[in-house]
Amino acid sequence: MSLPKKLQEIVDDFASMSREEKLETLIAYAESFPPLPERFKDQRDNMEAVPECMTPVFLISEQEPNGGIIFYADIPPQSPTVRGLASILLNGLNGCTMEEIISVPADFYLPMNLAEAVSGQRLNGFMGVLAHMKHIAITSIKTR
Repeated sequence: MSLPKKLQEIVDDFASMSREEKLETLIAYAESFPPLPERFKDQRDNMEAVPECMTPVFLISEQEPNGGIIFYADIPPQSPTVRGLASILLNGLNGCTMEEIISVPADFYLPMNLAEAVSGQRLNGFMGVLAHMKHIAITSIKTR
């Protein structure tokens, strides 16, 4: 399995952590979750909803001149676990090309052994966010 470099580094880091370290790192990712840029705050209707998540999650992207895609997410601050998981994907995939994003296997997270730290429901939402990021990447290329 070949992952984008930043995502592979995150997977490798989590794979070597204890359950407690994974929880602490998820909290750190949640705390570093970037705020939605002001220019998107009134565009909720144009953002892609992630219904797989129990928490309201909305995604939007911009394409860089070099072909990279930058994702932004709107997730309530009262949902630190969801923010932490989404932040992993944002950190691991922002700046990647459409081809790199769609090549990420849906089960890429298995070596991270996140199931020892979060519920299966959270992991389903995590995979839902990835699926919608792939959809956005494909759609953004088609509309170029």
